[in-house]
Amino acid sequence: MGDRIRVLHVDDDPDLAEVTASFLEREDSRIAVETASNATEGLDRLDDPDTGVDCIVSDHDMPGPNGIEFLEAVRERDPDLPFILYTGKGSESVASEAISAGVTDYLQKGGGTEQYEILANRVVEAVEKRRIEREADRTRAHLQAITDHSMDAIVTIDADSRIRFANPAVERLFGYAPAELEGEPLATLMPDRKEEAHHEALARYCETGERSMDWSAVEFPGAHRDGREIPLSISFGEFEEDGERRFVGILRDVTERERHQAFVERSSDIVTALDANGTFQYASPSIEWILGHDPAELVGEYAFSYVHPEDRERVVEAFARSITGEEPDPTVEYRLEDADGEYLWVESVGSNRLDEHGVSGFVINTRDISDRKRREEKLARLREWTRDLNYTRTVDETTQLAVDAVDEVVGAGLSGIHLVNEAGDALEPVALAESVPSFFDDQPSYERDASAGTRAALAWETYRGDEPLRVGDLSAFDPLDEETPAESIVLHPIGDHGLFVISSAEPHAFTETDVLIAEILANHLEAALDRVARETSLERLHDATRNLIRADSPEEIAERVVDAAEEVLGFSVVTVRLYDEDAGGLVPVAVSGAVREILPERVVFTPDGGSLNWGAFEAGEPRVYDDIETAGAVDTGTGLRSLMILPVGEHGTISVGETDPEVFDETDEHLARILATAAETALNAAARASRLHERSAELERQNDRLAEFASVVSHDLRNPLNVAQGRVELVRDECDSEHLDAVAGAHERMDTLIADLLTLAREGERVSETEPVRLSAVVDSCWRTVETANATLTVEDDLWLRADESRLRQLVENLMRNAVEHGGDDVAIAVGVLGDGKGAGRKGGASDGTTDEVGFFVEDDGPGIPEAKREEVFDAGYSTSQEGTGFGLRIVEQVATAHGWGVRVVEGRDGGARFEVTGVEPAGE
Repeated sequence: MGDRIRVLHVDDDPDLAEVTASFLEREDSRIAVETASNATEGLDRLDDPDTGVDCIVSDHDMPGPNGIEFLEAVRERDPDLPFILYTGKGSESVASEAISAGVTDYLQKGGGTEQYEILANRVVEAVEKRRIEREADRTRAHLQAITDHSMDAIVTIDADSRIRFANPAVERLFGYAPAELEGEPLATLMPDRKEEAHHEALARYCETGERSMDWSAVEFPGAHRDGREIPLSISFGEFEEDGERRFVGILRDVTERERHQAFVERSSDIVTALDANGTFQYASPSIEWILGHDPAELVGEYAFSYVHPEDRERVVEAFARSITGEEPDPTVEYRLEDADGEYLWVESVGSNRLDEHGVSGFVINTRDISDRKRREEKLARLREWTRDLNYTRTVDETTQLAVDAVDEVVGAGLSGIHLVNEAGDALEPVALAESVPSFFDDQPSYERDASAGTRAALAWETYRGDEPLRVGDLSAFDPLDEETPAESIVLHPIGDHGLFVISSAEPHAFTETDVLIAEILANHLEAALDRVARETSLERLHDATRNLIRADSPEEIAERVVDAAEEVLGFSVVTVRLYDEDAGGLVPVAVSGAVREILPERVVFTPDGGSLNWGAFEAGEPRVYDDIETAGAVDTGTGLRSLMILPVGEHGTISVGETDPEVFDETDEHLARILATAAETALNAAARASRLHERSAELERQNDRLAEFASVVSHDLRNPLNVAQGRVELVRDECDSEHLDAVAGAHERMDTLIADLLTLAREGERVSETEPVRLSAVVDSCWRTVETANATLTVEDDLWLRADESRLRQLVENLMRNAVEHGGDDVAIAVGVLGDGKGAGRKGGASDGTTDEVGFFVEDDGPGIPEAKREEVFDAGYSTSQEGTGFGLRIVEQVATAHGWGVRVVEGRDGGARFEVTGVEPAGE
């Protein structure tokens, strides 16, 4: 053995222990020695999981526990660990105790070095013996586990053919317990007719040693305890035990294999076996009636030559992947050539059994999937058609698409779609397959009251029913007496819309797949028709709601709501009630024609009248009644049954009714809600328009009063003022007095006040017409007009903007006048642009120096305006100058507002006042 041998040497003499270790390691390179000075230390080493010990060599006389006591402690831990007592005390009593304690070997110390060779041999011998015994134990355990758990029966016999061993599987196979068979002749497990032949064969082999057959997989019958025979496959072996010949047999029940063989021979699937090169080794009989090939003639042929050329590479690659183990059991769909040169779609599942005894081939199970492929193809084409149904816009487009689909996918050349007409008394054709006119003289139409036995009666019976009707041979169909070109037919109701007729001139033309396709297509058609009807109603309703906004009064809105409910939504009994505060309730404003025919004269519904209308109006939520006869309605007994009431905000209600119970569905309620919402929006707009009209009239009256005020100011104040100014000039010719200057100054101030008041009288006027104006030109013109003393003006940037030039001049003049009045005669005024008039920022904005707002500014270097006062400066009458009127900045704000601009005051760059006008619309030159 080449494994390392780890020895623990325990001796209280360290020098002797070292010498012993050296000699042991020199005697055998496999030995590695660790030492311990006493038994206690030796036990600690033994308990250390990192210290693996194969053998212990120990002295006897040591401090503490002696060698025997040490041995006893070791045996408690490991009963089989080799332990050699190597001691100088050689007495029989010590040897006896050591043997009793389970010592492996006993060796007395002596003189000379040859004792170490003996000790090394004893160590190696003890360790190898223990390892061999352990390996044997493991082997026996493995063999026992194999025999105990083997699914095959295992039997051992001697040269006299008597059973010496039987595993548990024997009982499952033969019905005998293993203990029952031991010592019994092997003939117990075989039919009587085979016993003599067995004994002869065994005796012949024992004499000659020559085998007359292969001992692997011998086919031989067995006998069950109950007398029935069992087909067996037996493999033999020979061995020697205690000097005697023994034979072992592994017996396998091949009943299932034979059944499998019968299954393969009779299977409707093709079973083939190929070798590693893809050559046929076997083909089941089914290949002849599926593909027309003789199984025997295929053996030796290259299998993949029968695969369609377009599929061959893919199939060969799958075969190769299975051979190499990359894909153990591949499944492949492909086309396979039959004896006539045609191709069938097949599906093959391969299993690599090349290394399996008794098979040695690549086994392939193949089935014809042509029908499935055709079905999948039909379903794939159906998916395309049904997808297109999701995008149709009209009934004609939808129905024709469905007919074309069933004709192409199913081959139903006599198909058509018949929808219920408006009168509800006939199923009229709306879409027919192309070949229908060649089989029918007139387009087939089905009257509701047709006689029994006719096509029409059959169509209406199916339409009214819940289930489709399928007939494979109409000629033999008893309920139909009328002749028809169709032989196969499927009638499928399309909800409330009508009937889908799928038919063919050939009998039994439709498979189960065709019927399934027809059902799927009919369901999609019903959904598509529902969608088209809903979308059409929504479009018409949308148009109707747009008309509501154009109505001039609530009464006209109500009339249009009734029209939309009748014409678009198809409701017959419609009433619109609006709340009238003077009347104290809901007043009928507009009704449909059916209301006058069914219901008594409409009255006002008040809070205490107990009407369902008022309840819904007060609750602010729609209410639907399947039958008002059970709801305590005021119209009970009138013939009205179904009722839906929809509040229209605070304005009133829309009530919709029908003479049949349970008429309204979710779609009806949804569309009615849309109409009610549109009516509420229109009535809100009408109310706003009414309020705006009243406000406009009030503003017009205010403007008239302002104009009257301006006239009074202009005529009744200016004339006396002009007289006073003239008299002062005349007095100056007669006398000279300092009071005359004061009077003239007062007159001038009064004139300024009158001018500002006249300007303010125009407050509220919006600028109706603007034109491109150049800011610098307006500024220059204003500078020449305003008394500016020694003030200076700088125009930093220029801007073209859209404005009323005369109003803009008022704004600029007042800002310049304000700067001179508050900044002093030598004030410096600057005008510049906010942004560049095209959305780009430019220096000259607010206090941070920049802004993205489009506009302009006027600033000065005067004392400025305190931040707390900046909001007040635009109030009429506010002024911090004795010469000011307090109206100048109010006029500035008024002009800005009239243009839709904004104006604000901030601190200027030099600490003065800076007025910024924003929101200006730039203009080209």
